[in-house]
Amino acid sequence: MVNCNDTIQLPDIHVSDRAMVTGKQGVKPATWRAAMAGVVISAVDFLARLQSRARDRHAIQLLDDHMLKDVGLSRADVEEELSKPFWIGLPPRG
Repeated sequence: MVNCNDTIQLPDIHVSDRAMVTGKQGVKPATWRAAMAGVVISAVDFLARLQSRARDRHAIQLLDDHMLKDVGLSRADVEEELSKPFWIGLPPRG
């Protein structure tokens, strides 16, 4: 049997005998590009959650009393939810 680590050589990947024996692989250090990409992705995710909260609050504001009763809310619950700042999340469902 031929060890493929001996036949395939990639410049950025280094496999040591110790890593093969222990089953643990070394952690590649993060580059500044990867760190910045993580920050950008986190910021976009946060803005998407804020937009989703605003959309949900607007949608619940448009429901009539009969529909609110169907989902177990009152007009007072809706007014309380609308008075919260945009960065505070909605209560969990269920």
